Amino acid sequence: MATRRSTNFVCSRCLGNGKAFFSTSGRARQQQQLKHELPPVGPPASGYARLTNRALIAIGGVDSTSFLQGMVTQNMLMGKDPVSAARRTGSYSAFLNSQGRVLHDVFIYPMTPTNTGVNVGAEDPLWLIEVDKAEVKNLMKHLKKHKLRAKLTLRALEDGERSVWAAWNEHAESRWAAYNLDSDFPSQVSPTSLVAGCIDTRAPAFGSRLLTPGDDDLLAHLPEGSCSSSSSSKFAGGEVDLETYTLRRMLHGVAEGQAEITRESALPMECNMDLTRAIDFRKGCYVGQELTIRTHHTGVVRKRILPVQLYHEGNQLSSSSSNETPVYDPQTAVSLPPGGANISKTGGRKGRSAGKFITGIGNVGLGMCRLEMMTDITLTGEGSQYVPSQEFKVSLDGEAAQQQSADGQEVRVKAFLPPWVREYIMAGIARRAPAPRPSEGYEGFRARDMVEQLEEEEAEAEERR
Repeated sequence: MATRRSTNFVCSRCLGNGKAFFSTSGRARQQQQLKHELPPVGPPASGYARLTNRALIAIGGVDSTSFLQGMVTQNMLMGKDPVSAARRTGSYSAFLNSQGRVLHDVFIYPMTPTNTGVNVGAEDPLWLIEVDKAEVKNLMKHLKKHKLRAKLTLRALEDGERSVWAAWNEHAESRWAAYNLDSDFPSQVSPTSLVAGCIDTRAPAFGSRLLTPGDDDLLAHLPEGSCSSSSSSKFAGGEVDLETYTLRRMLHGVAEGQAEITRESALPMECNMDLTRAIDFRKGCYVGQELTIRTHHTGVVRKRILPVQLYHEGNQLSSSSSNETPVYDPQTAVSLPPGGANISKTGGRKGRSAGKFITGIGNVGLGMCRLEMMTDITLTGEGSQYVPSQEFKVSLDGEAAQQQSADGQEVRVKAFLPPWVREYIMAGIARRAPAPRPSEGYEGFRARDMVEQLEEEEAEAEERR
């Protein structure tokens, strides 16, 4: 079947504005879509991107660390009482509401007051919070609401004060939180440097997050030998645009910002924040902790954000050699469904929703997927509803449904379960399962052994400290 270049791509700038892409009709929608072009190829194995859709908030002062400790899912203190101290490295985290729903996904970086221009004492802690640019006002309002009498200063940084970068090199080994437990691993840059950064723990070898002063190119601030690894200052792919970075995120199943992690709706573990170590389940109280910790210990996470492949009915589905990740093909013509559209089984009765489509680029995207319907994972003893031959479609409403009917092209969706997500889920199932009798066979022994090995490594790491 002949294919053509698809123009149904929504750029990340429009995603950040939260616009409804299927609210316009006919020719107007086509003209809007023609303004954008798909990345001609997939993301390079090495490169870096300026993240213009992210912004920074500075929070400093005597009480800033303890304030954040009671507000975010991440542990801002390292070590054990009474010798705990503020963590020395940046980390991925989230702000939740009192019902345990995600308000903002963030990165938090420790800084020194001497190199930021924020008016706090020379010995006072200072942090930079990286957040979705469209959510700066909402986060500032949330922080001020809980500030009360805490001795701290809040300020939203202006455009151009600092630049946010994502950098990666898949040819270099990268430490990942899920395999390094809670170790406060060394920062890639010196604490006194004008550059701040941390390892991006949302997927294995996903790269680094870096903050640089001003709006100069990233490499101008990373001369040879400035980082802990000489390879980290060389990105063979060079600088790529924001859309290419967004495509790379989707191929890894990583959601970012409130256009993808719906504010006051998504649960942190449905957004994979547990397996990326954005949540410390052993820390003290914080806003939204009660539901989060209860779900971790007694509940089952039935839905998770996964990478998905889009294709039309009758078209051959692109496949990778590993069959564990979707394949980006800019030549495949697929109509991009609207965010929030229901995913359901094809054929017969519509039945129970299998998930929701979040967003996409070309023929790949992200979806909130029911694991026991769209993947071969079995979470409980109730049995799985997964059928390998079963296909799923995006169910549209209103004008979008009429347009689909006129085109005669039904958008199909296939979910992929990345291996690191599968391993984490299987380890959790093994941990919750009752110990088998000696006479019984048990498939989860290998997964349970992995959990025990991780616990042993954690104990050894604690002794070395």
